[in-house]
Amino acid sequence: MMPGNRLAGPMPDTVRHDMNRRILRYTYQLLIMGSLLIGGLAQARDYQIEVVLFETVAGRDLTAGGLYYPKIGRSIRLGTEEAVAAGFVPLEQNLSLSDNAAAIAASRRYRLIRHLSWRQPGLERKDAVAVRISLGNTSAVYLPEDISDYKEFIPASAAPTPERQRKINTSTVNGSILVHLGRFLHMETQLVFTDEQSGQSFRLAQSRKMRSRELHYIDNPRFGILTRILPIEEPEDSASATVPGPEPAIEDNALDQAIPRQRVALNATAG
Repeated sequence: MMPGNRLAGPMPDTVRHDMNRRILRYTYQLLIMGSLLIGGLAQARDYQIEVVLFETVAGRDLTAGGLYYPKIGRSIRLGTEEAVAAGFVPLEQNLSLSDNAAAIAASRRYRLIRHLSWRQPGLERKDAVAVRISLGNTSAVYLPEDISDYKEFIPASAAPTPERQRKINTSTVNGSILVHLGRFLHMETQLVFTDEQSGQSFRLAQSRKMRSRELHYIDNPRFGILTRILPIEEPEDSASATVPGPEPAIEDNALDQAIPRQRVALNATAG
């Protein structure tokens, strides 16, 4: 027997389970990338998606009827290898909503949660993949084992109950944002804002038809987003793309022009 050789023995259960998880994860990643390529990624026009998430301070005293967890389908996390392979790239320069985000950050009525921007291909609804959103503090909630009857949001508990035994981590803002092409651009938000102090979750679900370059706001009395989608121009004589530069922010007479009045019933998802 050569030095260093060992007789092979049974594979420990922990090693086998870890290998199975890795295989499933890589299979899922290949399915995402494959579906995007089949859907015509090479021919799709790219867009810059920009989102400013904010909290409404006046909404901290409101209630929402308990905890919820978003039921998220196929999604992708920015900054991962599979995201880059699928054409989803985080952007940090030439952002058009920087002034709006700064105004929110300086306001006493609102709190800036995060200013996000990324580049992605414009694909039809059947081929599009949502961007996974997970921001803020992490906490544990408990869900039912069977979630098949829930479409967008799953009722949750802060502690295990006979009906809710499945433990899962959530974050202050949890959910997904899906952008896809039809006759117009569409953005579908499926987000939950969880207030750790009150133990309440505020849901924001809306499908919004959008035109590129227009500023849109999607909100409820507790939190919301400002968003704009810009087409990325591809130079004919260059392989590199030109990301649109900042556009004039909304007239600043004041922040209320950029953030609408609360107008959505609290206990219902925004529609």
